[in-house]
Amino acid sequence: MDQKRLLLAFILSAVILFGWTYLFPPPANEPQNANTSQTATASPTPAPSQQPAQADAQPVLAAPATPDTVPQRIVTVTTPLYAIKFDSRGATVKSWVIKKNKEKGSEGKPLRSASSTKDNPKPLELISEEGLNRGLAPLRILTGRQDVDSAMTSRNFAVGGVEGGTTDAQLDVKPGEQKTVEFSLSEPGSNLEVLKRLTFDAEHYAVRLETKVLQGGQPVPGTKIAIGPSIGDQGVQHFNFYSIAPEGIVALNDGVQHLTADFDAKKEKVHIQRFDAPGHWAGVGDTYFAMALVLPQPASGLEYQAEKFEKQVNEQDRYLITSYVPVPTDGAPTYLFTGPKDHDQLQETSEFINKNLPGQQVDLGQLINYGWTQRITKPLAAPILWSINRLNKLTGSYGLAIILFTIIIYTLFFPLKWRSSKSMKKAQKLAPRMKELQEKIKGMKQNDPRLKDLQMEQLRLMKEGNPLGGCLPLLIQMPFLISLYVAITISIDFRQSSFLWIQDLSAGDPTKLLPILMAGSMLVLQLITPAPSADPLQRKMMAVIMPLMMLYILWSAPAGLLVYWLVGNLVGFGQQVIINRMLKSKDDQEQPPQEKDPAGSRPKKKFNDASLTQA
Repeated sequence: MDQKRLLLAFILSAVILFGWTYLFPPPANEPQNANTSQTATASPTPAPSQQPAQADAQPVLAAPATPDTVPQRIVTVTTPLYAIKFDSRGATVKSWVIKKNKEKGSEGKPLRSASSTKDNPKPLELISEEGLNRGLAPLRILTGRQDVDSAMTSRNFAVGGVEGGTTDAQLDVKPGEQKTVEFSLSEPGSNLEVLKRLTFDAEHYAVRLETKVLQGGQPVPGTKIAIGPSIGDQGVQHFNFYSIAPEGIVALNDGVQHLTADFDAKKEKVHIQRFDAPGHWAGVGDTYFAMALVLPQPASGLEYQAEKFEKQVNEQDRYLITSYVPVPTDGAPTYLFTGPKDHDQLQETSEFINKNLPGQQVDLGQLINYGWTQRITKPLAAPILWSINRLNKLTGSYGLAIILFTIIIYTLFFPLKWRSSKSMKKAQKLAPRMKELQEKIKGMKQNDPRLKDLQMEQLRLMKEGNPLGGCLPLLIQMPFLISLYVAITISIDFRQSSFLWIQDLSAGDPTKLLPILMAGSMLVLQLITPAPSADPLQRKMMAVIMPLMMLYILWSAPAGLLVYWLVGNLVGFGQQVIINRMLKSKDDQEQPPQEKDPAGSRPKKKFNDASLTQA
């Protein structure tokens, strides 16, 4: 009765969970940029911290009062890979659009915003409009000194390297070309000179960046440059376990850390996290895109600041997270990567940067968040993705590639499944006898001469029908299956790839048909798979509970992951039917061993309550 009530409770809980989600779905999501019409009333973002000795090294001068004679200009730089808009006021970035994901041997895959539809494609914007409204633009330079920072953010920089003197300027970088844009600021009254020089390569996402901030001919100490805030696809409507919000990523001497922007808004308006350990590079990014600045030499003083949106977006708290990276005092070049977190592309970019920065050996592949299992999954995810990409070139569909890859993998693992099912079947067959022995032993006294023989028989049966023998083959393949799960979840290859009625394999199935089919196929597979327990009710309970639990977990999972899981269940079903037929004729002929008399002369009859009482 208790088991029936437990099963009923699980079923009712599942009905309530999914019924509520169906009857009261979240409100229609809108792109993040749609929320940016609100004006920011929060207190100004504090400048990056500095040591007191550095702050006292230079006298504090009043902000220059001379009128700004340099006109404000919008400079647009376009390459085959991206398009950038710079604002000469502060020499900051106001737009960075990624056009495509570069691929070897092809023109690359076009990219568009997550808020796009088939009839209304939108550019993939990485710059947060909310951040721009708050004055938090990428490539801002801050020193922690009010006079210097005010001049650099409020004055117009002179623009060099572009033709014409109009308000808007255009720089086209064609394939095979490299071109440079310079932003310079000179304030004779305060002896302040600022230079930003950016060199664009049409074949790479990495931009060469040289920055100098001088006062009286000397570098201003503690100068930092902003990376962010919240770089990522600004059209993402809802963040979840599979689509993470923009996070900080920093590479220190002791490894790479991924930093979330969550903090207690009641205690602090701006959350600040500093790193004293030398850092090689730092950046900000979401699941598929990132911006990171690589230093010529490791430097200490890296800092992250996070602040909360004043209003929720699609009933979610949103945060702006910005990295502040120290600027080399000697003006040495740095490299700014802004683009897709594609494994092959990040490897190519790392080689390009390492070649141009001999003092560094960076691995931008660490921008990809493999989760806490990365020591296992990262080495396996790369060959898995390579295989799926090759199958995609053969079939022309990532959906078909996932299906073929799943069939191949489950076929390779068939011997392990056979051994596991064989062990489980034997354990299930011996379970009644094991239970009978347990009942007998439970009612016997310690000095009973038959106890030792029964215990020996119990140990022999446990050895013959050990359920762990069926689990071990499954455990061997678990690292690979987990790696496949991670690879499908994080790979940009599946982003906006269509299959059948699914428009995006990296997003959830809007019809929810895939998760339902996945759970249904899992239920059938559980029912026909041998289990150590011989209790039919217990087996049915587990067969129902597991699919319901996975249905809840994978309800909003990427469609590509659900395709893999569904096909795996279907292939597993076919394999299990074959295994069950192969085991049936053989196992049905075998009988459980009979209990022998302690003297070994004849089989014993089963004990009953009367005989135990007489004993």
